[in-house]
Amino acid sequence: MKILTILFLALLSLGGCASRSGFFAPDVLEEKALAFTQKAEIYNSLEIKASLVATYLNPLLKAYQNDKRAHFLMSVFIDDDYSDPDKQGLFNPDYTITLNGQKPISIKPLDNEDDLLKIAPVKNVWSHYYLVTFPKPATAKMELLLKSQRYGASSLVLEAE
Repeated sequence: MKILTILFLALLSLGGCASRSGFFAPDVLEEKALAFTQKAEIYNSLEIKASLVATYLNPLLKAYQNDKRAHFLMSVFIDDDYSDPDKQGLFNPDYTITLNGQKPISIKPLDNEDDLLKIAPVKNVWSHYYLVTFPKPATAKMELLLKSQRYGASSLVLEAE
Protein backbone atom coordinates (compact mmCIF):
# COMPACT_ATOMS: atom_id res chain seq x y z
CA MET A 1 0.00 0.00 0.00
CA LYS A 2 2.89 2.37 0.80
CA ILE A 3 4.44 1.68 -2.58
CA LEU A 4 1.17 2.44 -4.39
CA THR A 5 0.78 5.70 -2.47
CA ILE A 6 4.36 6.77 -3.25
CA LEU A 7 3.95 5.79 -6.90
CA PHE A 8 0.66 7.68 -7.13
CA LEU A 9 2.16 10.83 -5.57
CA ALA A 10 5.18 10.64 -7.87
CA LEU A 11 2.97 10.33 -10.95
CA LEU A 12 0.72 13.12 -9.71
CA SER A 13 3.63 15.50 -9.14
CA LEU A 14 5.26 14.70 -12.49
CA GLY A 15 1.97 14.74 -14.36
CA GLY A 16 1.37 18.33 -13.31
CA CYS A 17 4.53 19.53 -15.03
CA ALA A 18 4.22 21.10 -18.44
CA SER A 19 6.87 22.48 -20.73
CA ARG A 20 4.86 25.62 -21.43
CA SER A 21 1.53 26.90 -20.21
CA GLY A 22 -0.73 29.30 -22.07
CA PHE A 23 -0.43 31.80 -19.25
CA PHE A 24 3.33 32.18 -19.68
CA ALA A 25 3.58 31.65 -23.44
CA PRO A 26 5.17 34.66 -25.15
CA ASP A 27 3.00 36.76 -27.43
CA VAL A 28 4.13 36.32 -31.06
CA LEU A 29 4.00 40.06 -31.81
CA GLU A 30 5.88 40.91 -28.61
CA GLU A 31 8.50 38.30 -29.54
CA LYS A 32 8.86 39.80 -33.04
CA ALA A 33 9.09 43.31 -31.54
CA LEU A 34 12.30 42.32 -29.77
CA ALA A 35 14.05 42.10 -33.15
CA PHE A 36 13.17 45.75 -33.86
CA THR A 37 13.99 47.12 -30.41
CA GLN A 38 17.19 48.82 -29.24
CA LYS A 39 18.24 50.60 -26.07
CA ALA A 40 20.49 53.63 -25.49
CA GLU A 41 21.57 55.17 -22.19
CA ILE A 42 23.29 58.41 -21.22
CA TYR A 43 25.72 58.06 -18.31
CA ASN A 44 27.42 60.54 -16.02
CA SER A 45 29.85 59.26 -13.37
CA LEU A 46 28.58 55.69 -13.85
CA GLU A 47 24.98 56.81 -13.18
CA ILE A 48 22.23 56.46 -15.76
CA LYS A 49 20.92 59.96 -16.46
CA ALA A 50 18.63 59.00 -19.34
CA SER A 51 17.44 55.80 -20.96
CA LEU A 52 15.71 55.33 -24.30
CA VAL A 53 14.15 52.08 -25.54
CA ALA A 54 12.84 52.35 -29.10
CA THR A 55 10.81 49.81 -31.06
CA TYR A 56 10.48 50.36 -34.81
CA LEU A 57 6.80 49.80 -35.58
CA ASN A 58 6.65 49.88 -39.39
CA PRO A 59 7.53 46.19 -39.94
CA LEU A 60 5.42 45.07 -36.97
CA LEU A 61 2.00 46.65 -37.43
CA LYS A 62 -0.01 46.63 -40.67
CA ALA A 63 -1.22 50.18 -40.01
CA TYR A 64 2.35 51.46 -40.48
CA GLN A 65 3.80 49.06 -43.08
CA ASN A 66 3.13 51.16 -46.19
CA ASP A 67 3.45 54.53 -44.49
CA LYS A 68 5.95 57.05 -45.84
CA ARG A 69 6.99 57.90 -42.28
CA ALA A 70 8.93 56.02 -39.61
CA HIS A 71 6.97 55.20 -36.43
CA PHE A 72 8.53 54.26 -33.10
CA LEU A 73 7.23 53.18 -29.73
CA MET A 74 9.59 54.85 -27.26
CA SER A 75 10.13 54.40 -23.57
CA VAL A 76 12.04 57.29 -21.99
CA PHE A 77 13.44 57.60 -18.48
CA ILE A 78 15.21 60.80 -17.39
CA ASP A 79 16.79 60.75 -13.93
CA ASP A 80 16.41 64.42 -13.01
CA ASP A 81 13.23 65.01 -15.02
CA TYR A 82 10.90 67.93 -14.46
CA SER A 83 7.86 67.47 -12.22
CA ASP A 84 5.73 69.43 -14.71
CA PRO A 85 4.09 66.85 -17.04
CA ASP A 86 4.45 69.27 -19.98
CA LYS A 87 8.25 69.17 -19.56
CA GLN A 88 8.77 65.47 -18.81
CA GLY A 89 10.31 62.77 -20.97
CA LEU A 90 10.67 63.72 -24.62
CA PHE A 91 9.20 67.17 -23.86
CA ASN A 92 12.10 67.93 -21.49
CA PRO A 93 13.76 71.11 -22.88
CA ASP A 94 17.21 69.78 -21.88
CA TYR A 95 16.90 66.77 -24.23
CA THR A 96 16.41 66.34 -27.96
CA ILE A 97 15.69 63.28 -30.09
CA THR A 98 16.52 62.96 -33.78
CA LEU A 99 16.42 60.25 -36.45
CA ASN A 100 19.33 60.56 -38.89
CA GLY A 101 19.56 64.23 -37.86
CA GLN A 102 15.85 65.00 -38.40
CA LYS A 103 13.48 66.13 -35.66
CA PRO A 104 10.22 64.23 -35.09
CA ILE A 105 7.06 65.13 -36.99
CA SER A 106 4.97 64.25 -33.93
CA ILE A 107 5.36 63.00 -30.36
CA LYS A 108 2.20 61.50 -28.86
CA PRO A 109 2.27 60.60 -25.15
CA LEU A 110 0.73 57.20 -24.36
CA ASP A 111 -1.06 56.33 -21.15
CA ASN A 112 -0.40 53.08 -19.31
CA GLU A 113 -3.57 51.49 -20.71
CA ASP A 114 -2.77 52.15 -24.39
CA ASP A 115 -3.05 49.04 -26.61
CA LEU A 116 0.29 49.87 -28.25
CA LEU A 117 2.08 49.11 -24.97
CA LYS A 118 1.02 45.47 -25.22
CA ILE A 119 3.81 44.86 -27.74
CA ALA A 120 6.44 46.79 -25.76
CA PRO A 121 9.19 44.28 -24.93
CA VAL A 122 10.47 46.41 -22.04
CA LYS A 123 8.07 48.02 -19.56
CA ASN A 124 8.73 49.83 -16.30
CA VAL A 125 6.88 52.25 -14.05
CA TRP A 126 9.56 54.96 -14.16
CA SER A 127 9.41 55.55 -17.91
CA HIS A 128 7.18 57.70 -20.08
CA TYR A 129 5.86 56.11 -23.28
CA TYR A 130 5.40 57.82 -26.64
CA LEU A 131 4.41 57.14 -30.22
CA VAL A 132 7.01 59.13 -32.17
CA THR A 133 6.80 59.75 -35.91
CA PHE A 134 9.71 60.88 -38.11
CA PRO A 135 10.07 61.47 -41.84
CA LYS A 136 11.04 58.15 -43.46
CA PRO A 137 14.83 58.04 -43.78
CA ALA A 138 16.42 57.68 -47.22
CA THR A 139 18.83 54.99 -46.00
CA ALA A 140 18.19 51.55 -44.52
CA LYS A 141 20.27 52.37 -41.46
CA MET A 142 18.43 54.52 -38.93
CA GLU A 143 20.26 56.26 -36.09
CA LEU A 144 18.16 57.55 -33.22
CA LEU A 145 20.09 60.10 -31.16
CA LEU A 146 19.05 61.16 -27.67
CA LYS A 147 21.02 64.25 -26.70
CA SER A 148 21.29 66.00 -23.34
CA GLN A 149 22.55 69.55 -22.98
CA ARG A 150 24.35 68.55 -19.76
CA TYR A 151 25.39 64.91 -20.12
CA GLY A 152 26.18 64.32 -23.79
CA ALA A 153 24.41 61.97 -26.16
CA SER A 154 23.72 58.33 -26.85
CA SER A 155 22.52 56.70 -30.03
CA LEU A 156 21.04 53.45 -31.19
CA VAL A 157 21.02 52.04 -34.68
CA LEU A 158 18.12 50.16 -36.27
CA GLU A 159 17.72 48.68 -39.73
CA ALA A 160 14.72 49.64 -41.84
CA GLU A 161 12.73 46.71 -43.23
